[in-house]
Amino acid sequence: MRRLVLLVCLLAVPALGACGGNDQEDAQRAAEQYVTRLGERDGAGTCEHMTSDLRRQFTQAVAAQQPQFSGRGCARIMQTALDAIPPAQLRLFADAEIREMQLDGDRGTFRYTLGPSQEIPDEINVDGRVAKEDGDWKVSCCVPGQTGG
Repeated sequence: MRRLVLLVCLLAVPALGACGGNDQEDAQRAAEQYVTRLGERDGAGTCEHMTSDLRRQFTQAVAAQQPQFSGRGCARIMQTALDAIPPAQLRLFADAEIREMQLDGDRGTFRYTLGPSQEIPDEINVDGRVAKEDGDWKVSCCVPGQTGG
């Protein structure tokens, strides 16, 4: 189960695209919706904010590590992982602030920070990516950054 939780933290970072509007604001909102859904323990909502490629990568990575998840969809796998994370840790996602959003065409990067808290004594900086998919901004990747300031 720890591997599943780790994969969620490594791969999952989500999105919601809004129709029309400003790309910068829409991409920001997509990243915010992703971390909010994680913090709300909403597996289906989290997957909705992920690009189809990220959902595929996530489900394949989990199934490779834990074959019992083979053939299951993103929402079900994500929900199982989120259910295994203590509520206090999930709240860190809901409280995360999206920073440094930078767009280049239909792609972009951002950063958010988890902690510090009792559960995570040092900050964890997560570098994420967003991409436009079918006109909506969605989270396409995240990679943990350095801990600390």
